[in-house]
Amino acid sequence: MASTQPGQLLTYDFRSLNTTDITAEPKHSLKILQWNIERNYESDAIIKRLKKLDADVLILQEIDIGCKRSQGRNHMLELCEALGVKGGFVCEFVELESPLRKSRDQGGGIHGNAILSKYDLDFNVIDHLYHGYDWDNNGEALCEPRKGKRYSLSATVHAPSLPPVLCYCLHLEVFCGIIDRVSSFSEIFQDASQHTKKIPHQIICGDLNTMAHSIARLSSKYATDRYRILSLGETETNWWDRRVLGFHEQDGPINSKIATSGWFAWILPWFLIKHWPWLYMKGSGFNMDVLKKIRNPGFYDPWPIDQVTLENPNYFGLFTAKLDWTMVRCMQVIDQSHGNENYSESDHAYLLVDVVPDNAEQVKQEYSLWKLRRSQWNNDNRSKNWMVGFVIITAVIATAITYFCNSNI
Repeated sequence: MASTQPGQLLTYDFRSLNTTDITAEPKHSLKILQWNIERNYESDAIIKRLKKLDADVLILQEIDIGCKRSQGRNHMLELCEALGVKGGFVCEFVELESPLRKSRDQGGGIHGNAILSKYDLDFNVIDHLYHGYDWDNNGEALCEPRKGKRYSLSATVHAPSLPPVLCYCLHLEVFCGIIDRVSSFSEIFQDASQHTKKIPHQIICGDLNTMAHSIARLSSKYATDRYRILSLGETETNWWDRRVLGFHEQDGPINSKIATSGWFAWILPWFLIKHWPWLYMKGSGFNMDVLKKIRNPGFYDPWPIDQVTLENPNYFGLFTAKLDWTMVRCMQVIDQSHGNENYSESDHAYLLVDVVPDNAEQVKQEYSLWKLRRSQWNNDNRSKNWMVGFVIITAVIATAITYFCNSNI
């Protein structure tokens, strides 16, 4: 696979090896798995787990092909063959072999993300405009020289008796801040919105690296912008829930919740953006293109805001985060499960949702159903996290005012 370059799609189809007749019975729901499998370090255990879970669609990040750190194996081929599925892999990086790398990180191959299924799939690669890190020129600074950039993969799944379901596989940049991650993510909302009429049933899965909180705020590598301070009192996950998922595209042509999230723009009346758009861009750190794109076409998150999918053992349990997401649109979640919470098979937990596509009448009522489902899932945690954040921020402001007054008496 040495000739495969960043942005290129690689596909395998081993469904002929699957002994299960997937067309024997009509489908009523679709089981979709989200999992970052950490470079296939525990390849055999991962395959064993995936066989047991028996998902209809597998959305996976961090797949190695030909890298020394993972025995030089073609793990994409092995996954498809062992599971008897069709899969599409998008190459993100050519991992350069280098003495700068530790043996556990050694390259020599390619690395990317994939969507696999028992059913027919139509793939598309999304080439992002916004990126949080220049790997071509700055990879050596992280002792990880590589060529390429972040790409997202989408696939339309055609299951018997079900409408087509559009699935997205994302792996957003970790070495940046909220501004860069949200900017890149805005292009997914834009793409999803463009498919609304033909394929309203959609799901966004991925490792979004939403970790710019807790002790990560102290690192210039993992929280590189103003929101390491401006999001004090809440996790990055909560910030996304309120400002990204919480603003529907029918709420306005520009995401006002993000436009007013900056260091002074929140004190200004929203209608002034018509006259002073530069002020809101300056305050929030987001350009107008992103503020227009980052409008939710109807996705909701069926997991708790404080759902942990990664716990870094290097920080004595002080850093946990919800990095992995399944955002569902025009479908009802009827069952869900999660696992690998001891992180023995990967450094991420997996998320599994069982979804039933909405009927035509429900699709027409998408906006009201979106509100209902956002209220249904995790409403208590939203209120709790917002109140905790409010109390902390209020305490910080009060302390600062007290200190200022005392120092000037």
